[in-house]
Amino acid sequence: MTRDTQVTEANLRLFCLKTQIAFVRNVSGPPFPAALRNRARQILGEQIAGDLRTLLGAQDVTNDDDLAAYGAAYHGLTPREERRVGYRLLRVDRTPLGTPVWCELMGANHCTFSVCDTSLDFEARTEALRLLVDGLAKPLRFVYDRRLGYVTAQPALMGTGFRIRSWMHLAGLSHFGYLTELCNAAEAMRALAEPYRPEDAPPGNLMILFNRFSMDARAQTLAGHFKAFLMRVAEQETEARWRLLHDEPFVFVDILKRAKAILKNASLISADEALDLLSDLRLGLTCGAATLRKADPLAPHWFDDATDAAFYPRQGRALRRTVSLPHDVATFRPWRNDALRAQWLRPLAAFAIDRDLIERADSQ
Repeated sequence: MTRDTQVTEANLRLFCLKTQIAFVRNVSGPPFPAALRNRARQILGEQIAGDLRTLLGAQDVTNDDDLAAYGAAYHGLTPREERRVGYRLLRVDRTPLGTPVWCELMGANHCTFSVCDTSLDFEARTEALRLLVDGLAKPLRFVYDRRLGYVTAQPALMGTGFRIRSWMHLAGLSHFGYLTELCNAAEAMRALAEPYRPEDAPPGNLMILFNRFSMDARAQTLAGHFKAFLMRVAEQETEARWRLLHDEPFVFVDILKRAKAILKNASLISADEALDLLSDLRLGLTCGAATLRKADPLAPHWFDDATDAAFYPRQGRALRRTVSLPHDVATFRPWRNDALRAQWLRPLAAFAIDRDLIERADSQ
């Protein structure tokens, strides 16, 4: 690995919060889930769940309420409100990947196998998950066509059934209004970006990038191409952050001062506002424009925990035992969560702004 590659991957690690690698499969015989009646969906889901418990030692966690609440935020799983009749969720803990593999049944396809974590070793992890899933091909009778590959309900996933997507913090590109160009570049590189209409920056300046096709190469190769694209994005994000730091110190200081004031004084902070504050602070920390000793908001879970779906089960419930709230606030869930979220974020207000940046801002 060259020095330039090492620097690029180090930068990518700062911007890429997590990546989900997934394979979708369908069993021969039944139609796709969308064409099944509710009872048939339930029967087939229970049948496959039983097979996975036997073959992989999977644990059925469908009825875990907390996991249903924050599974989408933390693990890229189907949100609770999108789960249809017959949906089953299983977790496999003992895997070669060293992290749980999730098995979702009766979504768009009969089976979706996924892993979601912070690793950047996309090719090796893709191959490890593929081997695990391919080991189920005969006992579960996955549909396979010699010409098309694995048959899926989603045309873009025909072939390998492979989907890889990464959550990226792109505060620099967002600041300079380059998210539309990012979406265009993604399409040129056989990828896609969410949100699709980035005229307004998304909360927290978080973009999800994912592969557009899965048929024209082996999954491991597609994962390598996707990582190469993310490295190019990381290069551009790095350039944008340095441009902000060196060319706009007055603006940068203003961003950090506003974040500090809100974190220190706000009584209510919504999920979207929390994501924006975390984005500003993370931007400052990664550029050396700010320092913070007593907390580590660079850990990716801060963004996940700030969301409405994840906040209360992951952080708010414990805070509720120690934080005293007025009666009307404590009994009205939206106010309660926003008030607890403000308390949770309060320690982050202790960050310090770099003195050299302040001096350059004053003399700009």
